[in-house]
Amino acid sequence: MDFQTFEKFIKNENSAKKYLLQFCWKNHQRFCPKCRSRKLYALQGGRRRCSRCSYTFHDFSQRFLNNGNLSPRQWLRLIKLFELEVPTGRMAEQLGITYNTAYKAVTTLRMAILAHSLDAALIIRSIEGLGFSRSGKFHLDMSPKGGGRMPVFGIVERGSHVFADLIPELDGDSIVHFKMNFHLKTASLGKIIYTDRFKQYAALLTGGSQLSSIYNIRHADKGLFIDSSKGFWSFSKDWFRRLKGISPRNFPLYIKELEFRYNHRNDDIFPILAEYLCAMVPDFEE
Repeated sequence: MDFQTFEKFIKNENSAKKYLLQFCWKNHQRFCPKCRSRKLYALQGGRRRCSRCSYTFHDFSQRFLNNGNLSPRQWLRLIKLFELEVPTGRMAEQLGITYNTAYKAVTTLRMAILAHSLDAALIIRSIEGLGFSRSGKFHLDMSPKGGGRMPVFGIVERGSHVFADLIPELDGDSIVHFKMNFHLKTASLGKIIYTDRFKQYAALLTGGSQLSSIYNIRHADKGLFIDSSKGFWSFSKDWFRRLKGISPRNFPLYIKELEFRYNHRNDDIFPILAEYLCAMVPDFEE
């Protein structure tokens, strides 16, 4: 989205809310987020109550953007800054909010991206601290989680698209095992450790901050298959180098963001991000 169009949408809170609402309700037809009934009656403050189940809600209830206490204008500005890959600290300064508020909003946006990926349910069920449910209020676990198994993703390129698949049976220790016992080549890029070809995957990726220090192993092999790739890996290198800290919980969020950016590298991602943010939070506990 060009800046002239963007400025039109953030002219005031009403215009910003109107832009977001088009992604929330098809043909402006409201329904109950809990039971999907269209028999509603209006309350004060723009809220509605369901005649069938008595659930009280507003236009953004049980949607991703209901998490974070940002106004519609702030959400649109944050989406634009996220699109431009502005660091979270700088976002906070530009939006006039605290770092924690900006971090929570950015994490919510990344969760929305994750929720639209093909293996979202598997990731949510496999990674400790990453679960969310839309039953009642939307609670996203924002606490720093340093423990747990470091997940491993396998990279598959098909034409102009890439798929970063979670491999739940593997973790960071598995990479070390394959290297030491089966001579699987490994290399590092910032905080990331990646491997040579593995089964159907062009490479395996994992967070490597602890692997090198714990096992006293250097990941500096040459001639890995993916290093010759001109697609996803060339697109990813600078992005991976900028990652400063990787935990088992936030690593999948970064990987799925990168998968999204690569697969939409020729698209205007602003409306896509707005649509994802306005989507209902899925309940992967069902």
